[in-house]
Amino acid sequence: MGSAGSNLRTAPQTEVARFFAGNLSVQLQGSYRDHAVRHGFGALQAARYLAVATLAGADGAIAAWDAKLHYGFWRPVTAIRLADTDGNAATVADPTRTPLLATPPFPDYLSGHTTVIGSVTRALRSLEGSSRVDLSIESSVTGTVRHYPDAATLNREGVDARVWAGIHFRTADTEGTRVGTAVGAWVAARGMC
Repeated sequence: MGSAGSNLRTAPQTEVARFFAGNLSVQLQGSYRDHAVRHGFGALQAARYLAVATLAGADGAIAAWDAKLHYGFWRPVTAIRLADTDGNAATVADPTRTPLLATPPFPDYLSGHTTVIGSVTRALRSLEGSSRVDLSIESSVTGTVRHYPDAATLNREGVDARVWAGIHFRTADTEGTRVGTAVGAWVAARGMC
């Protein structure tokens, strides 16, 4: 699914993978401002919304990078290209495998994108008192806007995007969402929401 030349990944899946290829912080900050405007937030309500979302996202990023540097787990491109060196006779190396997106130069586990998305969606769910997040996110890579009515949809698409892009193992993404959700709950429990 994540290979550049995959015939299994559909055109919509490729678009989702590319959609999340930009700077996630920029994408999310724009969606927070858009949300506050569309919902008619006053200055205090907007400030609180932006503070909670930004703090949760920053804490999620810290958790992801702490895990990346602790575990140092290899990326799919390396694992696939060197599969004949992994001690498992059932795996076959593909030294020419290239992912859809360029592989970032740091470890796979935890996925930074999904940890941040998980922490933000969980904190916003607490702040809003609902599973709805109502975020319209813009991508400078694809030039499109995608709307996410609820946290589950955004979390699921964030996980799938990184796998379809070929830059993460699904475990790094699903665990990122799980850890991010716990981080967002921690932020909420500390009186931020």
